[in-house]
Amino acid sequence: MNNCTNTGDQSAPRAIKDVKVGDIILNGYGDEAKVFEVFTNTFLRSGWDNFEEAGSWHTFTAAEKRDWKIKGSEEGPFIFVDGERYRLVKE
Repeated sequence: MNNCTNTGDQSAPRAIKDVKVGDIILNGYGDEAKVFEVFTNTFLRSGWDNFEEAGSWHTFTAAEKRDWKIKGSEEGPFIFVDGERYRLVKE
């Protein structure tokens, strides 16, 4: 069965190069890290599943190759109803 959830925005999914301080990123295993600092070509993340300690610096290119995503901007099947964007969720 498929249900719809309102994503609350009309924008396209954000690429990892569009990450902002405070964003949560996801690795391929579903682990989460918080973004602490962003520079032109690099960013500093927290430890995986530990938002209190600094983890590592990464380039956007390396993060893209590892297929990291910004939480909440994952691609998926979307539909628009009355100008609202919804993501289909499989249950």
